[in-house]
Amino acid sequence: MITQENDIIFSHGTGKHLVSIIVPLFNYADVIGETLNSVASQTTKDIALIVIDDCSTDHSVNTVKQWMQHRVDIGMSMLLVRNRSNAKLSITRNSGIQLSKSNYCFMLDADNILYPRCIEKLSNALSARPDADAAYSLLEVFEGDRDIIGAGVFIREALSHGNFIDAMAMFRRSVLLELEGYEHMPSGWEDYDLWLRLVEMDRIALHVPEILARYRQHDNSMLRTETNVGKNITNLHNFMKNRHPWLDLH
Repeated sequence: MITQENDIIFSHGTGKHLVSIIVPLFNYADVIGETLNSVASQTTKDIALIVIDDCSTDHSVNTVKQWMQHRVDIGMSMLLVRNRSNAKLSITRNSGIQLSKSNYCFMLDADNILYPRCIEKLSNALSARPDADAAYSLLEVFEGDRDIIGAGVFIREALSHGNFIDAMAMFRRSVLLELEGYEHMPSGWEDYDLWLRLVEMDRIALHVPEILARYRQHDNSMLRTETNVGKNITNLHNFMKNRHPWLDLH
């Protein structure tokens, strides 16, 4: 698994928690506080919060450090690290997986928001199904076209036509290590590639049919500025088909 060397900026708490919430961070000083507040509001506190800054050029690091310093009494362990060089999303997520000591890893982008029972619901779903390796829920889209996403069931046929499951999901850390984490991809869709590799291994991802988190849609998102624009989407389809020939992307 490809990771990046990083330096510890802030650390509080020790021991193993059931779930690690892994937050890659790059230039989201304006919204990261809202995201972290939603983590602090979770109904379960058996959580290790791991934030990996990917060389932000704004005040993201100081914002997170101050947030953590003022919340050492919330019952969670907290870790803030900063990559020594800009590694991009996949490798930054992989570094969080490597830093985790938990049974489960939940992927949370720095601009999204959790509802209070999100972590409890997903971890309970996985605990009840030892044959499953991941769990995801419905997501409420906000700050853009209002929508509900993540309604599809995790099967090969459905995934062959495109991705409908966001990265905001919970995984057994063991399967992420087995998959060697996220693949570094030049044009995005690292999460789609991971879901495809999971289904190719005949693994199970549970769909929890409740709205447990909010997905922020805005003009600065990677999918709007880099991935799904013009000729790039055709190149990305061809790239994905080379990796997964059974896909039916148009």
